[in-house]
Amino acid sequence: MVHGQLRAIIILRQETMRTFVLTLVAFALSGVLLDAWYSQVRADDQPFLTLDATDIEPELANELEQNFTWTSGKTGQSFDAIEGETEFEYGLSDQIQLAAAAEYDWTRARDHRVPGLPAISGTAFDAIRAEMIYQAMNVYFDPLGVGLLVSPGVGRNSRNLETKLLLQKNFINDRLRAVVNLGAEIGTEREDGAWSDVSALTFDAGIAYNITWNFSAALEFNVEHDFSGLLLHSRAAPTTTSFYVGPTIQYVTAPWKVTLGAQAQLPWASDATHTPGSLDNGFLPDAERFRVMLRITRSAL
Repeated sequence: MVHGQLRAIIILRQETMRTFVLTLVAFALSGVLLDAWYSQVRADDQPFLTLDATDIEPELANELEQNFTWTSGKTGQSFDAIEGETEFEYGLSDQIQLAAAAEYDWTRARDHRVPGLPAISGTAFDAIRAEMIYQAMNVYFDPLGVGLLVSPGVGRNSRNLETKLLLQKNFINDRLRAVVNLGAEIGTEREDGAWSDVSALTFDAGIAYNITWNFSAALEFNVEHDFSGLLLHSRAAPTTTSFYVGPTIQYVTAPWKVTLGAQAQLPWASDATHTPGSLDNGFLPDAERFRVMLRITRSAL
């Protein structure tokens, strides 16, 4: 009788230990799988359309992006344009991401300020662009995410070099992300057959929240301060400043991402040259009033 009870106790303890070990193994495996999945999700996590987060592609990973932007509304004009960009991104290392892009557009405009003037429309291949992002600090392991973006571009009517300082801070277990981009651009543009030097300083800020693992919502704010001439040159002179704001939503179903956003120009524009007609009730007449953006992304080709 005693031996039977001891045997039952030993068997019960063995079963309890086996269950405990299996539970630990299950937790460990689920943790590894969850970490791998979450790392894949947060790698190159870009819930914005007009600014860049510090997340980049991991080493040897790649991604294909297709962007479309519809712009409309200029003072005294019927204006519509669709700008397209096809971009391929590649993770050279866990800290360096490279990209190449082609830009093209379709435009239709009719100036109502000149009676009888016909509408002008056409398509064009605008430019090719290269890009490198260096991630100096990782937002998931360091107090702050810090990156540097460098992007040269060459087109039929422009040559430019753009640089950005990328800053990111996450909150609420990385579900809430705040991003700021500080940018500078120098280059030359052709207008009416003549080339001239131009520059710009930009400030972009955004905040995004993961409502679910697959769905996020964001708000983006952009400021562009333009100059005639090259920055850091005595002949550089400020010209116009424009402001845009709008919401963005993103849906992720691996390996696809779909991002949709809209922005409106704010009536806060300014013109340092004080040229007559350069402002229309606080708006820049030569800048679109509205823009709608769509991005479709395919990871790990």
